[in-house]
Amino acid sequence: MVAHPEKSLVTSKDTYLALMCTTLINMRLTAERAPLLGKTNRSRGLDVILQERNKKNLLCLQASLLFLIVIDAISFSLLAIQTFGSSFWTFQWLGADHKSKTFRFWALPFYGLSVKTLLLLTVTLSAIMFPFKSQSIYSTSSMWHTFKQLCLLSLLLLVYLWSLILIILLAVDAFQLDALFVSVNVHDRWILAHVKTANSLALVFTVMELVNFYHLPSTSLLTFFRKRSMGELPMQCLEGTSGDNVIEGVPFSKMMCILRPYFWPNGTANRARAFSTYLFLFLSKLLNLLSPLYMAKATNAIIKQDAKTALFALAIFSGMTLGSKLLKELQSLIYLKVKQTAYIELATYTYAHLHALSYDWHVHKKLGDVLRSMDRGVESANSVVSYLFLSLFPTLGESIVVLIIFAAHFQLASLSFIAFMSLVLYAYLTVTITLWRKKFREASNKHDNEYHDKATDALINYETIKYFTNEKYEVDSYTEVIRKFQTQSVTVQASLSLLNSSQAFVFQMTIFGSLAIAAPYVIRHEQNQSQGFEDAIKINVGDFVAISVYLNNLFQPLAFLGTIYNMIIRAIVDMQKLSELLSIEPDVMDHPHAVDLSVNEHTRTHGIPVSFRNVSFKYPRSTTADKADEDLAIGRGVRDLTFSIPAGTTTALVGETGSGKSTIGRLLFRFYECDRGEILVNKYNIRNVTQHSLRHIIGMVPQDTTLFNGTIYDNIKYGNLEATFEQVENAARHAKIYDFIMKLPDAWNSRVGERGLKLSGGEKQRIAIARVLLKDPPFVILDEATSALDTLTEQEIQMALRRLQRNRTMLIIAHRLSTISHANEILVLHEGEIVERGSHEELVGRQNSVYTRMWHAQLLRNEALFSSVESQIIEDSEEHEVIDPFNVSL
Repeated sequence: MVAHPEKSLVTSKDTYLALMCTTLINMRLTAERAPLLGKTNRSRGLDVILQERNKKNLLCLQASLLFLIVIDAISFSLLAIQTFGSSFWTFQWLGADHKSKTFRFWALPFYGLSVKTLLLLTVTLSAIMFPFKSQSIYSTSSMWHTFKQLCLLSLLLLVYLWSLILIILLAVDAFQLDALFVSVNVHDRWILAHVKTANSLALVFTVMELVNFYHLPSTSLLTFFRKRSMGELPMQCLEGTSGDNVIEGVPFSKMMCILRPYFWPNGTANRARAFSTYLFLFLSKLLNLLSPLYMAKATNAIIKQDAKTALFALAIFSGMTLGSKLLKELQSLIYLKVKQTAYIELATYTYAHLHALSYDWHVHKKLGDVLRSMDRGVESANSVVSYLFLSLFPTLGESIVVLIIFAAHFQLASLSFIAFMSLVLYAYLTVTITLWRKKFREASNKHDNEYHDKATDALINYETIKYFTNEKYEVDSYTEVIRKFQTQSVTVQASLSLLNSSQAFVFQMTIFGSLAIAAPYVIRHEQNQSQGFEDAIKINVGDFVAISVYLNNLFQPLAFLGTIYNMIIRAIVDMQKLSELLSIEPDVMDHPHAVDLSVNEHTRTHGIPVSFRNVSFKYPRSTTADKADEDLAIGRGVRDLTFSIPAGTTTALVGETGSGKSTIGRLLFRFYECDRGEILVNKYNIRNVTQHSLRHIIGMVPQDTTLFNGTIYDNIKYGNLEATFEQVENAARHAKIYDFIMKLPDAWNSRVGERGLKLSGGEKQRIAIARVLLKDPPFVILDEATSALDTLTEQEIQMALRRLQRNRTMLIIAHRLSTISHANEILVLHEGEIVERGSHEELVGRQNSVYTRMWHAQLLRNEALFSSVESQIIEDSEEHEVIDPFNVSL
């Protein structure tokens, strides 16, 4: 009879190896979820996936199955040798008793070998009949395709059947081993003790293996072929291609890198805190596992009327229980500092990463979505660590240890089976009902918002309601909305009652079933003990109580499993979005050997030279670009630009909207890399210098100035964070904004509002000019810098800017040609090309030139505008009987 448990032990090992390999297969088939292609060319996308990815997955599956077959073959051979080496077992196998329960222990590995061989054969035949080539996937006949699908489906049904049979057999083994333990001699019981533990673990592994196989067809293998007739990609490959709201897959290793600060934070103190957290968590679970044993000792001592031992055991039990709770709270308290530091580190890293991304990425992304992904992702990292790694995983580990205690310490493998299957049922019901309740909670929240909005809207429009005497209508509408809310609230409470009742039913049935199994052994032990006999399974009354405590401790943390499950799933999704965000690489990066662009005193006093040499660039086409920017929206750029700006001179760019003027500024700031040619700044190719040093020596006054939601002083000082108050004040004077600031109630401390909405366009532009004056760069770009200023202020600003020209290189982008008449050279752009160049006098003197037509058109427009304003003033003055029209304030 000893051979019986040995074969069960080998089967358990094979099941464990099968689980490991199956898990690796599923991880391999589902881990790499990053999108391969965009929306376009889906048929080509299917071919690429089948060639580059699925071929590798099926090869991995074949190799894993081959490994499982080898393991099964070895197990089968060992069992066969052992079986035929014993005449008793040979007779039992050949004789009438071959259908007994013991026969399956020889045949079990053979069944597994057959199923896995069939699976390997089917997968191999599928790969042969359907090679991964561009043309063959569409030219394959429907007959072969149907045959392959039937083979795969039949095979997976066999896998399900195999796993279910194995679970049933292992469950029967649990009861058979308990019965066998009583009948064998003392010398063989140590073998059975290990076999019971192995059998319990095999049951756990087989259930997990069945879950893995359940997810296999829907997520990996068959999905490619179920949708091939329509040329569709499986969902795991389409993710990220159908819109921004789809989650793109990120490798699990990347997600774990995000959580690194929580497990191994920076700093010795925080690492000590993290280690203390894990230690206290372990000690808390250990005390929780040991305490019921002392409750058993206390109970037995009470029965024996040993008060001293009972009190001592009760004191230890209470101390362990209290210590477990205190260690858990202490662990949470210590870990707060680690989570705080990790949160700051992760949030800072993410924020810095956003600033490191390219200009084009920021232009084409919705700011709200990005910020939500960042905020929720950082918060979700906290949730994943708290609920998954510090709550759920330790609870699962504790459950497995309890199952081992039932099988090894109490010598009841059947008790392990009952407890494990109850845990599976408990978790399944909790998660299923919680997900089912979600729709009721959403409906309740929706009606809650509706009735609050209804009440708010009615009270805001109180006066209108009184005008039309519609009080009854509003009350009836409010009553109807609140009735819907209450109906949904009742449904939510009813579904919660169903969840609690289901949990209580499973728990109480588990208590009943487990104690019903243990009760006969307790009675037998007490009877044998009273008669002086030694019992094989020594379960006394104290152990009976300890089993009840173990079960209570086992199920108590799982009461909120549904809520924790929802939170973990939501957190993983949010963290996956954060991982996706952190996986984005900037389009423009510094060269590994890039140097800083040096600026000496001569450069600061005489400016720097700038040159474009055959520069060509085209924006990527996008429909999500800002429509106000014509270049970005329609994908325009520049072609074969060649010009030079000598140090200390001024060059102007003119042309119609979308001709490429602003593109030149973006290329100079290296927001984009030019497709061809090179740009030299101070004789350095900007590709070979760091972006920070390049942008540090360039000043920009944009056409649309946006300010930070702070004070005027902070916004001007942003140009040079190390500037003194006197320097800020001097910059404001030169920008003609000083007098305006002094008239404000709070002067320099006046807040400008979000994006500077409290200021006019001209005031914001003058603050932008003050920023550049404070930065004091050797090269300045003015992108319509005076477009929002009145004529008088524009003249004053022009005077200030001309003073800067004495030691600055300037590039002016302008629509108003009168502001660039002083430029050393004017470049006229048309559709990204330079069509004319020269000084203002040279270009105006050319007959029928583009610049000449633009100049005359602006003169005529200005005259027409002046005439229109003058006529309106005279008309208004006559209507109001004002004698002097020029005394009227415009």
